Amino acid sequence: MNIYLNSTLFQVFQIATVLAFSPLISGFINKVEEIIQGKRGPSILQPYYDLYKLFHKEIIISKDSSFVFRFAPFVSFISMILITMLIPVLTAYPLPLGFMGDMLGGAFLFSLSSFFINIASLDKGTSYGGLGSSRATVLAILSEPTLILVFVGVALIAKSTLPYVMLNTIISHLPLYFSPSHFLIIAAFFLLFLADTDRRPINASTHVEMSMIEEARILDYSGPYLALLKWSGYMKQFLLLVIFLNVLVFPWGLAINHSPISLIIAIATLIFKMFIIGIIAAVIDTSISRLRFFRYQEYFAAAFVLSVLAIMTFQYKGF
Repeated sequence: MNIYLNSTLFQVFQIATVLAFSPLISGFINKVEEIIQGKRGPSILQPYYDLYKLFHKEIIISKDSSFVFRFAPFVSFISMILITMLIPVLTAYPLPLGFMGDMLGGAFLFSLSSFFINIASLDKGTSYGGLGSSRATVLAILSEPTLILVFVGVALIAKSTLPYVMLNTIISHLPLYFSPSHFLIIAAFFLLFLADTDRRPINASTHVEMSMIEEARILDYSGPYLALLKWSGYMKQFLLLVIFLNVLVFPWGLAINHSPISLIIAIATLIFKMFIIGIIAAVIDTSISRLRFFRYQEYFAAAFVLSVLAIMTFQYKGF
């Protein structure tokens, strides 16, 4: 009973970590990008200031909007919290709710969030909402086959689609970590990460209509609704980094017991790893140009080929 209570507390700390530090990672990446461009840039705490300001602003909703427009921010936010319960954010062992779903279940929750934002952006009938939702749908069509193949590759390596099993399989079998199929899966997932977080070469997070995707979908929101959507975006980036780092790239540094020291070390290690990947993402985002919209399929084709090669390599060599 005591262990269960400790596990429950760790579950709460895991959710609190994602809620508290996801804006920090976004602010850090933005700060690094500005420094690389020779600018001073905003503070890394700027996302917190933005959320505080939005939560204190008025909500303006068109009389033509339906309940979908009002529910979408809550669905997106709750979906991110549910994903937090499924993946190894701080612990190398599953927490009480860790077996509610596997990696495919997490992918479905990401898709559920995106689906509600899409239909909410279409709900008001504005031009920018339709523009953003149509572009996001095209990107989903191009990226989801690759995402499924990445999960298939992970399942072949770990003999399971549960992320906790995957990380423990890699830790206990180092030859799998250094296998060609594992590195190919890492490369394919990193390409998807750049695309899903609105980074170049797919997108630049600006309000220029020529390249607006995510910003166009939430352009009609204001006040606390917009704050929830922004926070959900920060959490999505954070959770994708957690999957990338704690399951695929470096599944070490997680808590292996219920002690507070293990919890503190796990949080510090996770933030440090995210800072390193954040610097790499910022360098990529500032050093290459954005692709034309009609060339997006070339980028996703490269990720698709990498995931296929990972599966073929594993089937041929057995690791």
